[in-house]
Amino acid sequence: MTGGSSFIVSLPKRWVIEHGLVAKDQVRVEWRPSGNLRIIPETSPIIRRREVKIELDNLPEKLAIDHLIAAYLSGANLIRVYRQNGFNAADRKLLRRFISIGRGIEIVNETDRIIEIESLVNAGSFPIVSSLNRMYLLIRTVLKDIVESLTSRDPSFLEDIDDREDEVDALRLLIERQIGEILESAYLEDSAGINRWEAAELGNLVRTFERIGDHVYALGILAQDTEKASLIDVQELPFCLITSWLTDFKALNSNIKRPNLHEIHDAKIHLREKMKTLSNFEDKLWSQEDTVNALYLHRCSESIRRLCAYASDMAEILLNIYTHKNSRMIILE
Repeated sequence: MTGGSSFIVSLPKRWVIEHGLVAKDQVRVEWRPSGNLRIIPETSPIIRRREVKIELDNLPEKLAIDHLIAAYLSGANLIRVYRQNGFNAADRKLLRRFISIGRGIEIVNETDRIIEIESLVNAGSFPIVSSLNRMYLLIRTVLKDIVESLTSRDPSFLEDIDDREDEVDALRLLIERQIGEILESAYLEDSAGINRWEAAELGNLVRTFERIGDHVYALGILAQDTEKASLIDVQELPFCLITSWLTDFKALNSNIKRPNLHEIHDAKIHLREKMKTLSNFEDKLWSQEDTVNALYLHRCSESIRRLCAYASDMAEILLNIYTHKNSRMIILE
């Protein structure tokens, strides 16, 4: 206490030096909902960037892409890739694949033994909710095309299913990178308008979207088996439940921005009922004599049932976000 009415907190010397602050520089002090104070060195002249070094010679060939994706998700601004004896054709193909599944990254420098990949966009320039909605539209469109393909016996509806699956995966990586940066940066947390708790729940949501997309893709692959798909009647189980699932999925997606408890509750109840119906259907398939077609139907039903399960998880995540937003801090005496 100083002067009888003021309180002063001194800043750690190491923190001041690392941010390049000097006397009379200003810092921003924020009062967080939890009661904590956050000090932000807005006038710091120091610019930082995250760099990752990847040496391909030290990695198993099949896991190199995993390390590149891990570097991207870490929020790296620059990824330096090394190959001691120079890059071969397989390396360049790998890097092209990585560039294609990343958003806003490009090769900015290349020598015989070093390739530098830089992130050229600000994570805050891609609204997370908009990216989630793009994932939703891709998943919805693919599933509707699967039904159309089975109805019309025309597999051409699914010709680009691999490309659309890749786009869903790329959006998932982008959002997870953004969430990681929000969790680390107070500035991005403010500019995105999403607090850390909500960002963590959105991370659960995007992974749920990805799993839904994976099972839609699995259904698409099954639908491309023209011989077995020709025997499918989309008005019968399990495919007859897809239309109502799409309705529930649409309702849940619309609640990401503006939660409506009644709609979330209804969707979750409907999804549970569908899961039970599909489980009973799968149990009956074991008594069929035509084991080949029964196995095909079981695989289709299992993917649709998992769509229901993951959409039900989505409803729970939305309830978590709604409850957190509507909670309040109180002071205990």
